[in-house]
Amino acid sequence: MQEKAHEDYMRAFLYLQKKRGMLSQSELASYLGISKAGVSEMMHILSKKGLVKKAAYKPPALTKKGEALAKKMTFKHRLIEHFLASKLKMPAKKVHKEAEMLEHALSDDAAGRLYKFLGKPKKDPHGSPICP
Repeated sequence: MQEKAHEDYMRAFLYLQKKRGMLSQSELASYLGISKAGVSEMMHILSKKGLVKKAAYKPPALTKKGEALAKKMTFKHRLIEHFLASKLKMPAKKVHKEAEMLEHALSDDAAGRLYKFLGKPKKDPHGSPICP
């Protein structure tokens, strides 16, 4: 369960960082719907794992390792969204929640095979690039 939380944070972190540039812990807390204290605690854990850089009076930043994990999870999430919308004909407004659950269970090998099976799609149903 802890790994799932780490992956969710990484994907949210990358999304917000690309959207807004530098990212504050307050923005991350608001986006994830959790307390600032919860984000602060998780940033400490992710920093110890080498996924996030933290420095006093500076916004947190992804390390290369953290960015790689965030991109992998974003790829899986958007790929699953594309699959659910294009092949299973699920409405675009429902695919996000399903992808949230499935992205953690999809192996890297299965994700690569699904990507090829789908014809290497460029965008998810929301118009975001599948490969961040």
